[in-house]
Amino acid sequence: MKSYLFIIFSIFLSTSFAHKSKTKNAKIIEPITAQILKKYSESAAIKAQFIKTDLKKTLGIKNTNPGELQYAEGKINISISGEKKSEIIYNGNDLWVIEYPDLDFDPKAKRKVTEIQNHKPALAQQIIGLFQAPEIFIKNFKTVSEIVNGKMTTVRFESKDKAIQNFEVEFNTQKLLINSIQFTDDVQTQTHIEFKQTEFLKKADATLFEYKRKKDDEVM
Repeated sequence: MKSYLFIIFSIFLSTSFAHKSKTKNAKIIEPITAQILKKYSESAAIKAQFIKTDLKKTLGIKNTNPGELQYAEGKINISISGEKKSEIIYNGNDLWVIEYPDLDFDPKAKRKVTEIQNHKPALAQQIIGLFQAPEIFIKNFKTVSEIVNGKMTTVRFESKDKAIQNFEVEFNTQKLLINSIQFTDDVQTQTHIEFKQTEFLKKADATLFEYKRKKDDEVM
């Protein structure tokens, strides 16, 4: 069941010529990386456009879709566009996965909503820790390696949760931003999220983090 819930969440979610590589202690991160994480943790809200690529290693199937992430105070809203629009809402306690119908194909089609109450999905908790509480994130992960390639620094972490493997965060040390996140789940699907534009907001739209049920929604 745990793996199934993680797969639901992740669906909606090697640098060359490196000149410096070293293994770090679990609680040690380069000062510039710590500075970037501090920047995120001090922001009231974050809005980011991204490109999400999923590679199913066992089948060789690759899918790429654009999306938008909104974050504030331990809450996440992720919207995926592309061929099929979907949205995930996590308010810190409950999780909703919303699949939007293709109204051009069927004007009367309904939204399908998967609702999971009192649930804390592993990936959501790690993203929240990364953005909001780096010290908690570091406790949940062991820093395996840190590779510097020009303005990019890639840090590879080992998660205590076996549902997340090869968790990597690429930092742009020039712009002081998280450039991308990459991980592999326990069914060997590799997910790469590259942030194209990140905004640090003074206030978040609270309505984004609560599911608003429509009368014709199919809730499961």
